[in-house]
Amino acid sequence: HGFMTSRNKFISLKSKSSHVLATVSEIPADITEAELPTNEDDELVRIRHSSAHVMGMAVQRLFPDAQVTTGPWIENGFYYDFYRSSGEQFSINDLKAIKKEMEKIIKKNFEIRKETIDRAEAERRIKEIGESFKLEILQSIPKDEDITIYHIGDEWWDLCAGPHVESTGQIKAKALDLSSVSAAYWRGDESRQALQRIYGTAWKEAWQLKEHKRRLEEAKKRDHRTLGKKLDLFSIQDDAGGGLVFWHPKGSKVRGLIEDTWKEAHIKAGYELLYTPHVANLNLWKTSGHYDFYRDGMFDQMDVEDEQYQLKPMNCPFHYLYT
Repeated sequence: HGFMTSRNKFISLKSKSSHVLATVSEIPADITEAELPTNEDDELVRIRHSSAHVMGMAVQRLFPDAQVTTGPWIENGFYYDFYRSSGEQFSINDLKAIKKEMEKIIKKNFEIRKETIDRAEAERRIKEIGESFKLEILQSIPKDEDITIYHIGDEWWDLCAGPHVESTGQIKAKALDLSSVSAAYWRGDESRQALQRIYGTAWKEAWQLKEHKRRLEEAKKRDHRTLGKKLDLFSIQDDAGGGLVFWHPKGSKVRGLIEDTWKEAHIKAGYELLYTPHVANLNLWKTSGHYDFYRDGMFDQMDVEDEQYQLKPMNCPFHYLYT
């Protein structure tokens, strides 16, 4: 991949004084029918990953108390988790300031350079800047793997395996946006440090960002939380707990129709229905492997007659027992 893609073409513009060579993007006549690129596109992955690094650099320019942790590309964009020793929270206005700082970094067209160093040198550099999270990341890298860091110019760097674009100028500022801030925990462990996750989105062309935003707005109109309230289908009662659904009469009728349709389709296809318990002895989940693999995301166990029981994370072990 280079700077040009199949969606671009060169055209010559004539003016009274000179000929100007310009690059324009071929914007689909109807962008609502256009396919947006995905992370199957290597160039887009590089743009998104590098956008995360540019954001990390911008944040640390503006907020010296912020430490970076991890910042991967994800579907439709990227994020970076930050730890702030001051305990202050990022605001919407902060996101605007960070975006402006990112635009400055992009405009400077800093080189993004890969460097391979030994573990001792990496540890020395990390300790020199006092970034404890980087040190823990370094310690988690297998001993037989190379230690690579990526620099943005001579100002900023992070431990990273890549990939990245060659320079910040290859990121189009008008195809980039920051969307939200959410809470996170270091290593996903709520007993560890509380972090702040800034989400962003990045695309190859400005029209793709515009179309992405349009689709998000359309999705909001169809959001089940909005429709549930508007159509009086269900509600979530705070006194009962977050995320617990109370089906109203209209919603119960819709749910019943969906369940009946699902059952009829499966029976017609030759399946048989089976109802199993909602809990089982913890030993079952240890035997099946679910406990070892998924316990961080499972509910706590409950004591029943001096034995530990677990709310089921999956159905499969029950089906094996039945057969």
